Amino acid sequence: MKNMDKKIIRRLRNISLLTISSLSAFGAFSCGDCSANSEIKYNYDSMKNSQVLSLDVARTLKATEDMPYYEFFKDTLKSAQNDYPSVFLVRNASQVFITSFMQLLTQLNLTKKGLDKYNDAIYLIDEKVFDYANTNNSRFNFDYLFNKFGDVFGKNKNLNLENGEIGILGNTKFVSSSNTPYSIFPRTLNELVRYLAPYLSQGVKLFDFYIPDISFVGMNDEVRSWIIKHANKITLLSDGNAQPYKFIRDNYIKWAKNQKDHYTKEQLLDYWNKHKASPGVQLDINYHFFYTLDEKIKIFNLNNSYIEPFNEELRNRGLDWAQLKIHQYPLNPNTINEYLNLPNNNIVEDYLKLNNLYQKSFLDFVIQGKEVYDPNKKNLIFMGSSLFRKNEKTGEWRFATQEYALDEIKSFFAKIEELYPVSEYNYFFKLHPVYNETESKEYINFLLGDLSNKAILLNSSIAWENMLTVDYEQIKNNKSILFTENGESKTHLYGIQGTTTVILSTITFLKEALKWNDEQVKNFVDIKNFPLSNTFDIVKRDIHYATPDEAKKANTKQMNSVYEFFVASGSFPAPKEWIDMREFLTRTK
Repeated sequence: MKNMDKKIIRRLRNISLLTISSLSAFGAFSCGDCSANSEIKYNYDSMKNSQVLSLDVARTLKATEDMPYYEFFKDTLKSAQNDYPSVFLVRNASQVFITSFMQLLTQLNLTKKGLDKYNDAIYLIDEKVFDYANTNNSRFNFDYLFNKFGDVFGKNKNLNLENGEIGILGNTKFVSSSNTPYSIFPRTLNELVRYLAPYLSQGVKLFDFYIPDISFVGMNDEVRSWIIKHANKITLLSDGNAQPYKFIRDNYIKWAKNQKDHYTKEQLLDYWNKHKASPGVQLDINYHFFYTLDEKIKIFNLNNSYIEPFNEELRNRGLDWAQLKIHQYPLNPNTINEYLNLPNNNIVEDYLKLNNLYQKSFLDFVIQGKEVYDPNKKNLIFMGSSLFRKNEKTGEWRFATQEYALDEIKSFFAKIEELYPVSEYNYFFKLHPVYNETESKEYINFLLGDLSNKAILLNSSIAWENMLTVDYEQIKNNKSILFTENGESKTHLYGIQGTTTVILSTITFLKEALKWNDEQVKNFVDIKNFPLSNTFDIVKRDIHYATPDEAKKANTKQMNSVYEFFVASGSFPAPKEWIDMREFLTRTK
């Protein structure tokens, strides 16, 4: 009935459905064609209004403000029940997918049932992750979403703005005559505008934007300024561990400490609104100032505890005005039912189906070696690194050309086998999503040699946090692989890259879901099982250190860069617990 009503009303108003043929100029769209430089000629929300929850949002949100994910769900519900399309500009990072999928599915299921509105969801994703022309061969089950909610763009370039609610693309060729693969974020304004042209041509001026933090700062000024001009609000997602140092320390603090002027929130809102009414795209003030306008730009992280020590540093520098709010997002999709008044379990079910998790157990994620799994053993899980992926130019494995690293890693595995005997532990391997199944098997052979026949290889395309969630939910059924029936650990993580996001995300998950203290967490995630290399850099590829001392110093600095604020907040093990490979190889347990 809803779709029929929308169709009738639009016909009565002579608003014809936009087709590709009527957009023959798509390939040459100018900023002017898409209102890039034109005024947005209507009153924009005041700051006061942006603080008031609609009755629908208030009724749906059963959480209270003191609950950790309150702002996450409030922000998502606002997008679901306002009049603006949501635009997700994602990048190939597990944390981005986890957060954005929860937001996307909540919006699609709870969108306000208006008759003449365009608050669809447009999801732009790297072409190498999702090929719209071959949706069956995809890491995610996007066909499920198209079938349930309707495809906005249509496989044959027949736009379906009337009945479609979700658009997922990785190339402009599916909506225009151009052929520009989406990669990390839109590189030019023309690229972004081509994706949004169907809405802009219908008079839509404002959007809710969802963008990873380091993508937002990586965009060129024109694209970012256009987004701010056309933003009802902006939600900055966490790329993972990069936020504190790439987004905060190296970008925001570096900028803030050089500012002589600053503005009140009222002044910032005035600049925000004036920018929308201005004839051009260029901002009158630097975009960083808007980070403090939490009503319009919200910043999220999987663990927001670091914000207090960060803000304290700003206060110590005399930069009180630059303090930020960092909000927290959940890692477990089942949290949705804890925070929202829902008539059914549809959103969580959609999340599981989209991520190929529905009715799965942990062992269903095994792609090789299930026959060697022994339920009577404990588990050891290697969290793989993308440091040694194949060389982009030569196609050779870095292991093959960097023997110094391979020798050190083989010594590491020999010690692991001594500390955690194969007779007592299942050897699971969860590699980085960058590796396909064939590459994953080759990677394991490099690391283990003759021991590779004991390896149990997990599907690298599925986020570790999703696997952890699925298994955690099995504790109550006494079917968990990673935990005992009492919710105690029977698993140890280990690896060669202490800066991997999965360490912090796992620690955060265990503390929040199981209420574990630091000692209990250490029985699952012991940072000493991620020793600092004595030969290679644990963040940057292809760096060989001449001496172990030089390597330890450099890698300790890398760890400090990533975890400084998390250590200060007590959310991550202190530096005294970080050990290098020399010390690890002398361990007895």
